[in-house]
Amino acid sequence: MSESVYPEYRWRERGHGESVVLLHGLMGQMDHWERSVQALGEVCRAIALELPIFHPALPEASIAELSSYVHRFLDALAIPRAVVGGNSLGGHIALALALTHPERVSGLILTGSSGLFERGFTRGVPHRPSSEYVREKMEEIFFDPTLVTPVWVEEVRRVVTTPPSAMRVLRFAQAAKRHTLEERLPHIRMPTLLVWGAQDRITPPEVAERFHALIPDSRLVFLANCGHVPMLEQPTAFSVAARAWLEETSRRRARWEATAGALP
Repeated sequence: MSESVYPEYRWRERGHGESVVLLHGLMGQMDHWERSVQALGEVCRAIALELPIFHPALPEASIAELSSYVHRFLDALAIPRAVVGGNSLGGHIALALALTHPERVSGLILTGSSGLFERGFTRGVPHRPSSEYVREKMEEIFFDPTLVTPVWVEEVRRVVTTPPSAMRVLRFAQAAKRHTLEERLPHIRMPTLLVWGAQDRITPPEVAERFHALIPDSRLVFLANCGHVPMLEQPTAFSVAARAWLEETSRRRARWEATAGALP
């Protein structure tokens, strides 16, 4: 698997053929998709893109700005259209891109996506949260809390105790809450896969059911013993579901690509 650096982009990729671009969440990173990129790279060109959430050059902390960033990334790599996947905030960005530029998105893979409801952690946070507080909140993301390592806790603690990055976290959390998509989801016409942790406490299973009810051509897969980040907690099951869906919907995605146009 190679890591590539464009003047303003960082991503990992593996494989050839149809492009599948994967987006991490607010406190995530492109390496969280590593095992998925390895597995999906056997059947497509799998790409994990680093989002510039905390980069000072990002003009504003908004869903629209990050969606535009992904759109420019597709242009930079001369990718005419791609399946776009995302976890949590990354899923929200993928949905926004599909709604504003449907001709560039042939399918969606959403896991623990925001856009309808997401339990936030921005209220009642101590001014200087301790490592213990951060660990407790991070463990709520997983079914298996042992996945939360001391190194990772310290990385997140630094983010939430450094004023500029802490402000970005708050602003993006507020943006995700404001940017609700419920009324627009029926306009998502491309095939969509929803892979959800059955024990997700951040975007609970009923959120997945609501996405499934509102997106016309959607499939919902629940993963057992799994929280909010399936590609980390159940990477094999996640990749198996994604690969099967890619194969089964290939003809429908091709028809969508041929007819895609601007959505209302």
